[in-house]
Amino acid sequence: MSALTDIYVDNVIGHLPEKSREDIAAEIRATINDMVEDRLGEFDHPAEDQSAAAEREVLEELGDPILLSREYTNSPQHFIGPASYPLYIWSLRWVLPTIAVLSVLTNVIVHIATTPQVRLGALLGQTIGSTVTALLIAFAVITILIGLGDRGLDGGTTQQLPGPRSKAWNVDDLRRKDTKGAQIRAEAVLNLIFIVLLALIPLIPTSLVYVGHLNNGETFINPDLGAGWLLGYWGFLTLMAVIEVIKLVRSSASAGLLITGVVLDVAMAVFLTIALLTQPVLHPDLTSASSAEVQQVITVIAIWFIVIWDQISTWRAHRANR
Repeated sequence: MSALTDIYVDNVIGHLPEKSREDIAAEIRATINDMVEDRLGEFDHPAEDQSAAAEREVLEELGDPILLSREYTNSPQHFIGPASYPLYIWSLRWVLPTIAVLSVLTNVIVHIATTPQVRLGALLGQTIGSTVTALLIAFAVITILIGLGDRGLDGGTTQQLPGPRSKAWNVDDLRRKDTKGAQIRAEAVLNLIFIVLLALIPLIPTSLVYVGHLNNGETFINPDLGAGWLLGYWGFLTLMAVIEVIKLVRSSASAGLLITGVVLDVAMAVFLTIALLTQPVLHPDLTSASSAEVQQVITVIAIWFIVIWDQISTWRAHRANR
């Protein structure tokens, strides 16, 4: 079968549980092969264009991959269905960051305005606690609203809202809906944004978050930290950005590229661990001598937890999309 069938099958199983994808993919491919052979049965030696035309007819007969994926579940095994999933992800990616930014700004302003003597620990504690609560509430509200809308409040009998109906599905739509490529491109863009934010951390003044009175508005980073450490930090981020740009351009992520990313992530974690355990990285005015070592150890643990979790998530996604 051609790449067209591969894309079609990928679009179908992309909406199904991971454990059942392999069997269902094999079943769909076998069905497509049988249907194509039936159409070509009258030809002793079908030409390439005849095979391609028969394949297109079969795929259009099977219909929209999203609708076909629903036929492989006897009953809804999900709260957010395939049709609403893109909207759900879009809402989480845009609404949650907006809620986080608004919550942080609101809590910082209120804390500064209502506290005679602002302390960094109290400010961070109140801001982080309130922001996490706001994010959990927003996540719950988005999930419930879209989930109920997907199922229909009247048990599935809700009619569609008035408006123009979409045209009948055809193979040309499939070519524009390469879900793997779109997902990889979206993840690459988000990762690039995250890398840029990480690169800016050593340059952010404390006055930007209203704690500049603690160290005269200098950065959060120890001014005595050697330039080599900063250059190394930015060097690792640059290499990570190059990998994401390659993913963005190719709309794919090969095993070799993923292995390179893993090596860079681990090397970056080792680099940060050495930096944190051999010298004070945070500005001395923002911490006390008694708690500096504890903060460094906690930071190192957090770094390795994030790195390990990221590798597990990356390889699970790669295995699911092979």
